[in-house]
Amino acid sequence: MKKLCLLFLVLSACASKPQITKPKKFTSIPCQQSFSDGVFEPSDRQLNRVSTLFEMGCFNEVIVLGSYIRSHHRDKFYSITSEIGELATPEGTLTEYILESYERSYLSLLISLSYLNLNDENAAQVELRQSMTDEQAQLYNHGNDPVITVLHATLWTRFDPQVARPYWKRLSEDKKSSKAVVKFAQARLSEIDRSGSSAKRNWKVYGIGTLPGLTWEADFIKREKGPYRISATGGFPKTCSSDGDLIVPTSSWIDKLSRRYEVDYHPILYTKSLLRVPFGVTYGILGVSAGVAVGFSGCILASQIRADELCRAAIHGGGGIIMASGDLVEYTLGPDLRHWENLPNAFYIVDESSGENKECLSSQDKENMVLRALSR
Repeated sequence: MKKLCLLFLVLSACASKPQITKPKKFTSIPCQQSFSDGVFEPSDRQLNRVSTLFEMGCFNEVIVLGSYIRSHHRDKFYSITSEIGELATPEGTLTEYILESYERSYLSLLISLSYLNLNDENAAQVELRQSMTDEQAQLYNHGNDPVITVLHATLWTRFDPQVARPYWKRLSEDKKSSKAVVKFAQARLSEIDRSGSSAKRNWKVYGIGTLPGLTWEADFIKREKGPYRISATGGFPKTCSSDGDLIVPTSSWIDKLSRRYEVDYHPILYTKSLLRVPFGVTYGILGVSAGVAVGFSGCILASQIRADELCRAAIHGGGGIIMASGDLVEYTLGPDLRHWENLPNAFYIVDESSGENKECLSSQDKENMVLRALSR
């Protein structure tokens, strides 16, 4: 019955989605196959599909699929039935995924880089401006991100250093940024002020590794801002800067995810998480009661027919139901951890053509430094 209900929900969601248009020309047969596989995926999985397509060099497909996701998953549309229905089910069961602010900006950046890799610099600059707009947009998920600011400043330096200057200046004065980023930004700012438009630098951007997984802890009593503590299951490379390169971890993206349920950010999510507690407790009580009933009634029946094995089986079965009820409670009360998983856990920015010192890459653990080129 549960599978039928889930199938109905999936089919209903797919039926209500606008159709994804195909690229005018597919890059290759593997790109076409991967793009087709992602058409009916849920939106958070489609984000991972965009990363896969980009790594495959399927830039036409990235532009089409990325533009679709950005258009249809940037705004929150409330449905009373869905919001109420999720009081008795885990968050995200009945509602569409909405792009986080950094995801929205980074998606536009990937579209911009795709145009750049297709040698269309004009379109790349248009999408780069769109990414800047996305970062400032006061939508459901909002907020500036220092990593996105670094990427904006880096990419604009190759096109128009004067446009990049305000972003380097913001980073150079950001008290929350690390000393390494501030030092690198100050150097870029001095370079632009000294050389003007001739300060163009062909910085190349690489992605390092992949975002670690997420774990959560519930604390509905002590935590003031939100009922969950969401954190990463793994670490990030250290921030580093030298004359010719920079490493910036994306730990701020995990920090952004941890804010989802804070009362001053998403008060409705915060309220729903509290209202879901009675349902979770009820599921637990019903599960424990059912487990005790199975074990007790099984043993009574076994005593009547003198079958000890039946009693042991009933106790074992009842214990299994009780254990499963605990998992059901945790599943019901858990936060929505959907996000763009296949993202770098750091960025490596380097001017490979310069003769400046590039010390950052050599200072890191080489085993964990898997580089993926994002720009040419």
